[in-house]
Amino acid sequence: MGLRIGRLDQDLFSASSDSMAAVSRKAYATYGEFYRIYIEEILQGAPLEDPRLTMVLDRFVHDPDWSLAQEAVDSVLGDMAIQEQDLDLAFGRLHVLFPDSLIPRPIAFNSGYNYGIFPTDSVLGIGVEWFIGKDHPVIGYLAPEAFPQYVKDRMVPEMMVPSAVKGWLLVHYTRDIRGADVLTNLVETGKVMVLLDALLPDTEPYLKFAFSQAQLGWCEANELLIWKDIVGKDQLYSKKAGDIGRLMNDGPFTNGFPRESPGHIGEWVGYRMVRAYMQDNPRITFAQLFALDDPRIILKSYKPR
Repeated sequence: MGLRIGRLDQDLFSASSDSMAAVSRKAYATYGEFYRIYIEEILQGAPLEDPRLTMVLDRFVHDPDWSLAQEAVDSVLGDMAIQEQDLDLAFGRLHVLFPDSLIPRPIAFNSGYNYGIFPTDSVLGIGVEWFIGKDHPVIGYLAPEAFPQYVKDRMVPEMMVPSAVKGWLLVHYTRDIRGADVLTNLVETGKVMVLLDALLPDTEPYLKFAFSQAQLGWCEANELLIWKDIVGKDQLYSKKAGDIGRLMNDGPFTNGFPRESPGHIGEWVGYRMVRAYMQDNPRITFAQLFALDDPRIILKSYKPR
């Protein structure tokens, strides 16, 4: 397909103070409305038309912390040719499975640690400073109350592509299920995870779930225990925000399970459900899978051991 990652991060951070206004105008011409979103929503800088914007941008790119983060991006990720190729292959596969699908334009930016992945209607924004390696000194400076260790552990280059593709799928390939029960949440997310598997067949599974290898191993060893807990607490058809949040929200581990468990464990349970259904129905297409709106059909195939 020839997907190219736009390097908004490098465009801005290579600009000198006296060229910042011209660079900003060029960035708007190059990246269009996404540049406005970057300036106003991601950076929360100043309105695009505000005469003070040049000053705000200049202060941002010459701030010692953010310029150090950008230097790390340039040294660790380089020209991002590997990530570009992986994204190109992933979205090429998506286009085969969903021929009418919109293929996003990937744009790399430095968000000052505001956003890691930012999908819009047509752009897949990637906050590249989130993927410079968990042991990089810059990551060490991040306040632990805002960036707990389990979040820092994911800030590795190999997490970028699965996080980006997953972010795009969660925004563009899930129905609005506000007010739905736990089962619906599990299945809708599970569909995305099975599709992500098909788009990134060579990526390690733990990276796709944003788990550690040990956490994924714990899930695999305790699948029946996890399932018995959800069913035993009568939570499968619960619509309570607390019950849904316990399984779907991020965290260092899942409440009610040992500390070896990962957060957002429902993502994995949903994946196992949908995968079981796909194995029982090998002829079903992804388009047919995503058109299914009764999660109980998928539940019938799930028999954890």
